[in-house]
Amino acid sequence: MMGRVLGVDYGTKRVGLALSDQTKLLASPLTVCERVGAVGTISAAVLENDVESIVVGMPTSLSGDTGLAAENATGFISELSKAVDVPIHVEDERFTTVIAERTMIKAGERRQNRKKKIDSVAAAVILQGYLDRQSPSPPIGQDAD
Repeated sequence: MMGRVLGVDYGTKRVGLALSDQTKLLASPLTVCERVGAVGTISAAVLENDVESIVVGMPTSLSGDTGLAAENATGFISELSKAVDVPIHVEDERFTTVIAERTMIKAGERRQNRKKKIDSVAAAVILQGYLDRQSPSPPIGQDAD
């Protein structure tokens, strides 16, 4: 049985979680939890969903610089690494919330529902980016041999 990958969109108030399928090709929103207690929620999700690794979004500016948000995320990753026994990877999270919002609008999601789900959808965007880079596909027009 193949393990899954858990995506995390860390925020100072809320933390969004997303989960890959067992083939590690598709990411789906899982849940949103409050920042306080998030490590416990993530630890439980790791055990309940056969998670073999975690991907945490790292906030960076457009220029690639790190700031206070990245420092906070790094502190969170350090805290999380003491609570779970799986590898933790970092993924650039620039534009993920914008992408998540646009995706939800296109899907016809009402504003009130978007606010509740935005963090888990952003976590899915972060996780999908990571998954896509892990399994390169053959060039278009060529079959995989």
